[in-house]
Amino acid sequence: MSKSMMIKIATAIVLIAVAVPPLVLGGIPLKILCAVIAVLAGCEIASLNKEKNKWLTAILNIAAIFAMVVAPVDQFVMVCAFYVTVLFAIVMFDETTTAEYAAYSFLISCLVGMALLGLNNLYTFHNGFLLTLYVAIACYGCDTGAYFFGVFRGKHKMIPRVSPHKTWEGSIGGYCTGALLSMLWGFCLCRDMMPAGMIIAGSLTLPLLAQLGDLSFSSIKRHFGIKDFGSIFPGHGGILDRIDSMIFCLLFFHALLVLGGLL
Repeated sequence: MSKSMMIKIATAIVLIAVAVPPLVLGGIPLKILCAVIAVLAGCEIASLNKEKNKWLTAILNIAAIFAMVVAPVDQFVMVCAFYVTVLFAIVMFDETTTAEYAAYSFLISCLVGMALLGLNNLYTFHNGFLLTLYVAIACYGCDTGAYFFGVFRGKHKMIPRVSPHKTWEGSIGGYCTGALLSMLWGFCLCRDMMPAGMIIAGSLTLPLLAQLGDLSFSSIKRHFGIKDFGSIFPGHGGILDRIDSMIFCLLFFHALLVLGGLL
């Protein structure tokens, strides 16, 4: 086993050990985890602006993500409107901050904020952590399956201009892994919270969205000419590199529960 693989596995074990307990416990530990994610994500979004004054946009991004999570639903649009107004005020008065960066900053911050809001809302269910782990299994089961299928079976490149190492074999293998594992988890542990049809729909859709999220954020990294959003996690990059696929999954699953009348 290569040194880089050992580092990647060791980091993954530490991340699981740190993230899973708050997800299981909910409450204050979950809020602390969400706060850490918001701070790290806000700083990484600000780092996309390669010029000076990153601290100002970092503070703004973090505040916006927090506000999206804690503000009442009927005030969400107001939060977004205020955020984008301040962003473009910075663009007007700071020549080192471009409108392009402001647009990406707004987009990513909104995605992170809405995903964290969706995550928190899962805990309105009794044993809501089982639903969170259902989404995580679909997402990271797909990621893990895609990685190993890609390494050992991958031959046909998927979208080289966006992500040169991803293959169709890895994509299909990852999808099947995420769908199968999440369906088993859902039918074994979530049947009292979701009907069978919703479990099947989620398991068939979430792995697709995990890959879409991964590719979307890879496209953003390509656009800004960076390999990773950060370097805080050895072998894994930054927080956005770790949650990119989970973001789209949480957004979809939250919407699925709302449309299904369960939230």
